[in-house]
Amino acid sequence: MRGNIVLTFLVVMGSALCWLPIMWEPSLEFPPWIPPLCVALCTGLSTALNRRRWPVFLFAAGMGTMGGLCFGFVMGFPIDPIARSFMPYALAVEMVVVVIGSLLSIFVAGTIRISPEASRTPLWVALLGLVAFGPVALSLTPPLVKRRIARNDRIATERFASLQNAVERTAAEAGDPKRICDGSALRRHYAGPPFSDDDWRRIAGNYVKEDGYIFMLYCHETGGYKIDARPARVRGDGTRQLCCRAEWNRTGRACLPCTARDRL
Repeated sequence: MRGNIVLTFLVVMGSALCWLPIMWEPSLEFPPWIPPLCVALCTGLSTALNRRRWPVFLFAAGMGTMGGLCFGFVMGFPIDPIARSFMPYALAVEMVVVVIGSLLSIFVAGTIRISPEASRTPLWVALLGLVAFGPVALSLTPPLVKRRIARNDRIATERFASLQNAVERTAAEAGDPKRICDGSALRRHYAGPPFSDDDWRRIAGNYVKEDGYIFMLYCHETGGYKIDARPARVRGDGTRQLCCRAEWNRTGRACLPCTARDRL
């Protein structure tokens, strides 16, 4: 009896805590399939340990998931009203996915025959590991996010400086400032951290995202150009706001820091 209570408790806790690492902001950005997989494994392992209690474990997984999602939404409530309006639908979809995944894991666990007591130990260890996944991931989030932000800031600064240099060299080589609107021409003079092929086709006039930052070259500025770079998200991606603007007739080709009016 006591073992059944412990199993049910572990399923509830494992199903609830596994959602927090992806809902807490800033997060480590785990793939969205990780929490449903953890819930399914919790249900399946518990069923393998006690097949007759599988309906209880399925119910416990659903309740734990509901509690974890609700708590995560409360702690990381979206600022965007559009995102808030989709929360009930997201909750419903996640619940359906969890139920389907748990039923599949129960079916698989039902085919496993476990008789020796020694063979049950790895299942208990695996179940405890799944319960610990959420708290351990949360404890590692602050230092790892800090490290990611420092890396993103450094790479963004390098990209920004190299993009500025590429703009200046492209304009000087062609003798026509309008050439800076050609991504392929810019690419030949760029020596910083790489942009993708699609980025080079779009960067002149559209934001492109690399390593947590978005970049854009405004090549149609009156008599000049503007380069803008900023974190893609307010929290968790970066801390720097990079922007410069050049006016050919006034400052030559020196890209000066943007004023508050120049920023978007």
